[in-house]
Amino acid sequence: MENKIPLEEYKKTRYTIQEYLEAEQASDAEYKFFLNEPAVEYNKKRYTIEEFLHMERASNVKHEYYEGEIFAMAGAGKRHNWMFTNVFTGIGIQLKGKHCLTYGSDMRMHIPENTLFTYPDISIYCGDPIALNEDTLTNPTIIIEILSRSTRNYDLGTKFKLYRNIPALKEYILIDTESIKVTSWRINTHQNWESEEYTSLQQIVKIPTASLAISMEDIYHGTSLLKPLS
Repeated sequence: MENKIPLEEYKKTRYTIQEYLEAEQASDAEYKFFLNEPAVEYNKKRYTIEEFLHMERASNVKHEYYEGEIFAMAGAGKRHNWMFTNVFTGIGIQLKGKHCLTYGSDMRMHIPENTLFTYPDISIYCGDPIALNEDTLTNPTIIIEILSRSTRNYDLGTKFKLYRNIPALKEYILIDTESIKVTSWRINTHQNWESEEYTSLQQIVKIPTASLAISMEDIYHGTSLLKPLS
């Protein structure tokens, strides 16, 4: 999941380089600015979906939408981006020739069942994607989120609860950026969600819905959890 910037922290429109560096030094080195739970954007309290989509097309910043509220999203840190590349490349190669498409966080996803619009780090659509419009899909089969310290509880709690409203979703995978840990949630034969954890570099993360597998070593390759980035 991409990091959130609480807008109340940034009422100033201009900062000196020294102010920026002091703020950055006070934050987690892996993440940008001050990280909290999603912060409501704009001054209006409630927006229609049509209003949100209109504003989003004109915005240079991505936002989430839920039940009429709009939430600002910020870019990810160095380690997050590096791990995204590892995973996206690894599974993309394996999906060649399969009836599945994979997208990064530029693809917006909508859940009609609960109104959420969001941008998963990685989403995989097996079968025919159902499009709300040219840049919004609604029926992911697999969602992968790369965790940040501030949004961990959101991704594990509220976000996962909302994701479970997606009828097509079969797997939800959470990749930790602060330790060697991947948690994979899957729908079992009784239609219940069950989890499997991977905590060793010798393990292989399996994504059976799309017949994919990626090693933990490949996921964390090049990060400072293994060795400093060159």
